Amino acid sequence: MRRVLVVSVEPPWPAHHGGRLRTARVAEALSAHAEVLVAFPEHGERQDDPPVATRALPWSPPSAVRTRASGRPHLGGHYLLPVTDSLAALHDEFRPDAVYWSHSYLAAWAPAWSRPVPQVVEFANIESRRLRTLVTSANGWQRVARRAEAAKAAYWEPRVAARAALCVALSEPDRVALSGWTRRVVVAPNGVDVRPYHPSPADGYVLALASYDYEPNVLALRALVRDVWPLVRARLPEARLLVAGRRSEALGHEVAAAPGVTVLGTLDDVTEAYAGAALTVAPATTGGGSQLKLTESMSRGRAVVMSPFAAQGLPDAIRGADAYWVGDGAGPFAEAVVEAVRDLPVRHARERAAWHACEALGWPHAVRALVHAVDALGTPGVAS
Repeated sequence: MRRVLVVSVEPPWPAHHGGRLRTARVAEALSAHAEVLVAFPEHGERQDDPPVATRALPWSPPSAVRTRASGRPHLGGHYLLPVTDSLAALHDEFRPDAVYWSHSYLAAWAPAWSRPVPQVVEFANIESRRLRTLVTSANGWQRVARRAEAAKAAYWEPRVAARAALCVALSEPDRVALSGWTRRVVVAPNGVDVRPYHPSPADGYVLALASYDYEPNVLALRALVRDVWPLVRARLPEARLLVAGRRSEALGHEVAAAPGVTVLGTLDDVTEAYAGAALTVAPATTGGGSQLKLTESMSRGRAVVMSPFAAQGLPDAIRGADAYWVGDGAGPFAEAVVEAVRDLPVRHARERAAWHACEALGWPHAVRALVHAVDALGTPGVAS
């Protein structure tokens, strides 16, 4: 059986949120065809009995001066530099037939000893594009640092893609971007865990569920509460907005004072939060291009009001369906939320359409082409 070493930035299990969930499901799918070992820096919550073998590598934050002064991505160095020696020892012990980097910025720091083995690089985002969107939201030294990281990405990102045996894109727009750097690209969109459909309650709330330790989500929530929510409440005085997700409790002091807004905080299980929701919102206008929370919401039978930026990352199976709302700007976004809350038949029709579209996005199906491409690496007659 082939061996695949998956290198991640954090423990994939428990799979509570987007990044962990994606890495977990990819590793689980690969493990049906290969012996898989997932390695990660030793930080964050870990599951005692993960479904795939794992190895935590001793880690402590490195000097930011060293990683920012490098021509390679600061974020990759932050996670990988402290574990390079222990990863080398693990590589020699496990002797993988392929190394799967869960993020391109990790692969940019791939040690020379790992490169004779086929490298599979997942481009969770096109980093040069994502970083450019973050420059405008910063000031002072932070703006300078982000501009520098964006410039560095324009250099390292195409080189990482060119030397990879296989690049993984999460969406068609990302595939197009990667195809300018390499022909070895496979699309593996975010999948879903398929669940039974339960219609949203007539008196449900608006749910803003996200990881709020990620700046684009914080900025989007602030704009939602400041610019959109007052317009919604003017039309629907009883409307309620619930904010939940990782580190959302840190925002309670600034958003919970708004009329009708409640902050739930970090949740171990999001099932109840979704059950009481009429719909969810995805208002981000910066950051990455493929948001797993869109399909996660739809697979749970909840329609989404989203920004045009968020809609760019929708899988093809959903993009053409009448299954969501797009609001470009505060006024149109608020109008879409009002319609979704008020018009129950339309809302139920769209959430059912979204749920049915998600049936084609179960994780095994979503990553099938990726699993086959990884399995073919090194096979005679298959380019690598």
